[in-house]
Amino acid sequence: MEHAGVARADPSFDRYARMVCRSLGVPVGLVTLVRPDRQLFPGACGLPPELDAVRETPISHSLCQYVVGGGAPVAIDDLRADPRLRDHPARTDLGVVAYLGWPLTDHTGDVVGSLCAIDRVPRSWSAHDREQLEDLAAACSTELSERGKRVAEAGLARRSRVLLALSEGLSATRTMADVASAIERTALAQLGCARAGMWLLSDDAPTRDGPPQEHLRFVTSPTSHWESALRNAVLPRDESNPLGRAIVRARHQHYRDRDTQNREYPHLDTTRQVGEARSFVPLLSRGRPLGALALVWDEARELSEQDALTIEALASYTAQAMQRALLLQERLDALVTLQSSLLPRLPQPESLELAARYRPAASHDQVGGDWYDAVVMPSGATSLMVGDVVGHNIGAAAIMGQLRNMLRAIAWAVDDAPSRNVARLDQAMQDLAVDGMASLVYARIEQSDEQRARGERTLRWTNAGHPPPLVVAPTGVARLLEHGQPDLMVGVLPGTERTDNRSTIDAGSVLLLYTDGLVERRGEDITIGFERLCAAASTHHDLPMGDFLDAVVGDLAPGRLDDDVAVLAVRFHDQRVP
Repeated sequence: MEHAGVARADPSFDRYARMVCRSLGVPVGLVTLVRPDRQLFPGACGLPPELDAVRETPISHSLCQYVVGGGAPVAIDDLRADPRLRDHPARTDLGVVAYLGWPLTDHTGDVVGSLCAIDRVPRSWSAHDREQLEDLAAACSTELSERGKRVAEAGLARRSRVLLALSEGLSATRTMADVASAIERTALAQLGCARAGMWLLSDDAPTRDGPPQEHLRFVTSPTSHWESALRNAVLPRDESNPLGRAIVRARHQHYRDRDTQNREYPHLDTTRQVGEARSFVPLLSRGRPLGALALVWDEARELSEQDALTIEALASYTAQAMQRALLLQERLDALVTLQSSLLPRLPQPESLELAARYRPAASHDQVGGDWYDAVVMPSGATSLMVGDVVGHNIGAAAIMGQLRNMLRAIAWAVDDAPSRNVARLDQAMQDLAVDGMASLVYARIEQSDEQRARGERTLRWTNAGHPPPLVVAPTGVARLLEHGQPDLMVGVLPGTERTDNRSTIDAGSVLLLYTDGLVERRGEDITIGFERLCAAASTHHDLPMGDFLDAVVGDLAPGRLDDDVAVLAVRFHDQRVP
């Protein structure tokens, strides 16, 4: 990693090297910067052409490392006279015999390199030599410091821009996919990345010989088209891959190009690999790993200190957003579990076959108040209810529980017409201060002795602002039970007039009640959803009730659901009197 703001060959630092040569009368003068693995020469005078072209050597050839390591000047009159240095590569490969180095400091006060004078013959360094080199090193350190300050200020400004953009992108995130999309947008726009992705630490990947173990899973987002990431979507949490290594070592891992990475991990799938430079950063929350971040650039590059600080700050912000998303997901998962547990066990009245399904929104961030219920009356009639509370939050789910229980109690206690029972519910919501609105269909299946002889039943229902019931005849013809405009939803205007509708249902028919999540799609006329529903119900009407519902929901909502879906189906079996 090069020092911030310093090129490998810098005209200003070359002048300092020439001043060393002139002032001390040596053939070689150098401004060096010492790194863990190599030594850089941004300023040089008298280097051999082949070394001057690259301006760096391995750290094993460096005498300046002793200046940096000790933080003090180093003077060597003759390397050959010192048994410890006699075979040093600086002498055997570079021809150094006499060496005088003075520390160089940056804007933080750290010793980062040296200004050195080199001779190829033995030399006794005088007090004047030392004073000259000390004065030149002080001036060179001042320039290093000023450059460092400017770079630090520019880096701080850039880092602020990156984090501001990221904060704006993360402000509305609720799910892991949201966080992944925000990170990708920020990294591409602000860091110049070609690809950016996030892997989440989880323990749901089973092993062949034992229980599930922690793995890293790629978090896909609607904007992500990173094929190599998808090919390596599940990775173990160990040092067999760079993401796992970043977590195990709790340290940023950077590779200047793809070949450097691939030499360490030849077993990974790189058939669709893109870009050159790549960084892998652990995502930590209070020291606990949540996952890892991968950043890829099109060209090979080293990271400056400012780059590394910016990426680490970005990772910190990302980890905070991940923690919020995880906590929200846990809460919503618990809510969905609770909501599902509140759904009733359906009765199985004589000659009626009932089945129901409830499917929450795929992301669980749109938890709503969908419900279904069925009650067998003391008279033997069966009441059916499907409803949907307005809203998609915890409050809506709580109101759903209240309304379902209230309507169930009303239905069982007052064996009355659907319209009058829904009116009672509407009034009870006002009297008991249940603050919410809901659409619902309340239906009642009745059968007279004459109808029993003909194998018929009467369906009496009232519709409070809900999608209409659907009936599939034994022949497979599907029709919506639409009798004028639906009444007002409950919770809006208690005392509103409600109507009952009637229809004769033949034996072998199927009745389907459902919530709007089954048929509504954003930007689409709902009549298209009704047409799809009729087609699916007609196609699958001969299936057993459970299979019928699975097939219909599968046809209409095969992927992610934008809204909860509740469906209740009844098959009318023939029970004629011989």
